[in-house]
Amino acid sequence: MKLSRWIAVFGLSLTTSLNLIPAAAASTYQSSNKKTTIVLEEATQTGNTTRRGFYFTESAGRQWMGDMNITSTSAGAGQTVYSGTFTDRTSGPGTNLTCTGNIRISRQQPGVANRVGAQATWQVTGGSGCPSIGQTFTLSLQESLPRPDRSGNFTAQNANTWMSQTNGTVTWLPWRVVSSDGQLNCRETPNGAIKQVYRANDQILAETRGGNAFTVANGNPWMLTRNGCYVRANSQYIQPVSATY
Repeated sequence: MKLSRWIAVFGLSLTTSLNLIPAAAASTYQSSNKKTTIVLEEATQTGNTTRRGFYFTESAGRQWMGDMNITSTSAGAGQTVYSGTFTDRTSGPGTNLTCTGNIRISRQQPGVANRVGAQATWQVTGGSGCPSIGQTFTLSLQESLPRPDRSGNFTAQNANTWMSQTNGTVTWLPWRVVSSDGQLNCRETPNGAIKQVYRANDQILAETRGGNAFTVANGNPWMLTRNGCYVRANSQYIQPVSATY
């Protein structure tokens, strides 16, 4: 479901959850049918010991939004496991329902197409009118990477960290050079003089410290890199890779 639709459904509750997690520190995972999306804080903020997160899902004909508090993290054997508690609730016509319980997210190393997988398990233990107390649900998800538009371009509208939709200020951070000729020019300005040349499979970082790294010149998007130069933001030249923390 598109972010704008969830805002319409959940209103201020969603806005509050979005504000809880800095986009640059969060990863987004989606189920193959796009009915479940999880946003997980990958690193705790200064002074905090609890990671946070939220999710959206559709179940039994209802739309649910949940908040997560991740209280413990363990790593090993190619995965990181986040454990904690959740509270979710329905919205829309009918009686409002609330479910609570324990959640476990196992984040795996990058696999096919350099995407990170995650397995999420909800153990429902309580709630108000909750229809699934005593049940356990497990879903396999994949990290939601930005997708180019029909012309292959990455822009400020399709290359950020929340569900590949822009909030106007944040750009996906890690990218890989995929130019067919094995190199990619990075220019002082869009269409300007060449400052340096990246090689195929080089990983480059977008300059996110100023917010949106994209600019448009002569109708084409360009991305500012941490090296202070611009590359053409098109899938012929760059592809997003998993954000690891």
